[in-house]
Amino acid sequence: MANNERGAERPEGAARTETRPAAEVTSGKLLIVEDEEGLREALAAILEGAGHRVETAPDGLAALELLAHDPQFDLVIADLRLPRMDGLELLRQVRHFYPDIDLLAMTAYDSWESAVEAMRLGAYNYLRKPFRDNDEVRQAVANAMRVRRFRAQSAPEAFASSDALIGNALEMVHIKDLLRRIAPLEGTMLLTGESGTGKSLVAKIIHYGSPRSQGPFVTISCGEFAESLLESELFGHVRGSFTGAVADKKGLFEVAEGGTVFLDEVGEMSPQTQVRLLHVLEEREVRPVGATKTVKVDVRLVAATNRDLAADVKDGRFRADLYYRLNVIPVHLPPLRERRDDIPLLAGHFLARAARRMGKEVTGFSSGVIQILMSRNWPGNTRELENAIQRAVVFCRGPIIEVADLDARPVGPAGAGAPAAEQAEAVARVEIPSDGMDLDGQLSGMEERYIRRALELSEGSITRAARLLGTTFRSLRYRIRKLGIGTQERKNSEQGGEG
Repeated sequence: MANNERGAERPEGAARTETRPAAEVTSGKLLIVEDEEGLREALAAILEGAGHRVETAPDGLAALELLAHDPQFDLVIADLRLPRMDGLELLRQVRHFYPDIDLLAMTAYDSWESAVEAMRLGAYNYLRKPFRDNDEVRQAVANAMRVRRFRAQSAPEAFASSDALIGNALEMVHIKDLLRRIAPLEGTMLLTGESGTGKSLVAKIIHYGSPRSQGPFVTISCGEFAESLLESELFGHVRGSFTGAVADKKGLFEVAEGGTVFLDEVGEMSPQTQVRLLHVLEEREVRPVGATKTVKVDVRLVAATNRDLAADVKDGRFRADLYYRLNVIPVHLPPLRERRDDIPLLAGHFLARAARRMGKEVTGFSSGVIQILMSRNWPGNTRELENAIQRAVVFCRGPIIEVADLDARPVGPAGAGAPAAEQAEAVARVEIPSDGMDLDGQLSGMEERYIRRALELSEGSITRAARLLGTTFRSLRYRIRKLGIGTQERKNSEQGGEG
C-alpha cells in the first residue's frame, strides 16, 4: 500500500481533526471538463444532486477561459482525452496557475500511462471510464472534498487520512471506509498482511484520524530487538537493573502517553514479553524493568504482523489470551497481486516522489513499462514496487523510464535482486581457491561496496540508500557503523534522517 503525496509520509504533529461519518459529503464548487456532451451533462446532474455547485466546459481551452474569469473552484474534474487541449496539458496549466484547485482525472481503461502522468502532475486520484455506477462518481468527489477540508484544517505536514491510501480496487475502497469508521474508536487494532502492504501507513492513518491525533505516535519493530532490550524499550528500566543501565529510562508506553503505540512484528515477541504486554492491556499500567512500582499509562495500541497469529496460537507459539486482546478490531491488507489495477496509480505516485527527492526530471514511463509492472507478482508488495521505481529513476538517463531501467543494478557481483537466471549463472562461475578462502571477509567487502555505492547514489542519505538496498534505516545505519564507513560519509548519511 501506499500514501497520498501531500504529507502522508511523515505526519508528526498533526492537529486534532473533526470526526465525520463516512457518508457525509462536503459540498464544493466543481468544474467538469468533458467533450462528450451527454456524459458531461450526466456528471453535472449527478454531482449537483449530491449538493455541489457545478460548471462545465467541453475542452481544455474553454476550461482555462472559464477559470480566468472565475478561479474560485475547489475541484477540476477533467477527461484526459480532450479536443484543442488535452487533459494532461490542462492539468499542467491548472497546477501552475491555480495551485489551490484540486484535480481529479478521468481516463479510459486503456489509458493507464496517462493516468500515471496525471498523478505525477498532482491529481488527487483518477476515475476510470466507464464508471461502475453513479455512487462511484459521487464517492470519488466526496473523498476529494473531504481531503481538501481536512488539509485546510491541518498543517500541511500533518495531513494523513484514509484517503492517503492510494488505490481504487474494491478491497482498498472497503479498507478506506473501514478506517474512517474505526479510527475514532479506542479499541486495540491488529493489522495483518504480507510484508510491504502498508501496515505502518495504516497505523499512522488510524492515529491521526483519532481523538489522540495531538498525542505522540510511537512505533517499534519487535523483531529488531533481543528479548531483554525489547522489554526495556517498551516498559522502561531503572538504574542498575542490568549491565549498562546507568540511568532511569522511560519506556515507549510512557513516552506515548495520550497517544498511540504501534507494535510492528508483534508475532516475534517472546512468551515472557507477551505476558507483560497482556498485563499492560488489561491493567493499563507498566512496570519498568527492575522497578517495584507500576506506572499508569493512557495509550492506544495498534499491532501488526505478517504472521498467521491464529495458527501460532494453535501451535502454542503465541498466547491465546493476548491474541484475543489484540484482535479486537482486525484489519487485513491485501497483497499487491490481488489489486493489480492499482499498480499504475502507485507507480505514478512513486515516480513523482522519487524524481522530486533526487532532483531528476523524470516525467513518465515508456510504452510497455506499465504492462511489465502489471505482469509481475511483487512478493514484496508496494514496498518492492516503490524500490523498483526508485531504482529505475536512479539509473534512468532521460526524462522517460525505459524497460531496461526497471532491472538495472549497481555495478558489482551478481547477488540478491538479480533475475534468477543471472543468479544461477553467477553461481556457476564462482571459483573457490584450493587452499580455501575467507568467506566472511569476502562477504563483508561485498557488503561495504554495495553500501558505499548506495550512499553515493543517494547523496549520503541513509533513508534513500536503505530503500535502494531493500533494507531498513536502522539495519543500514548499524551496518555503516559496523563497517566503519568514513566519518564524513556517516555524518552526511545520518543527517538524512529517517524521513
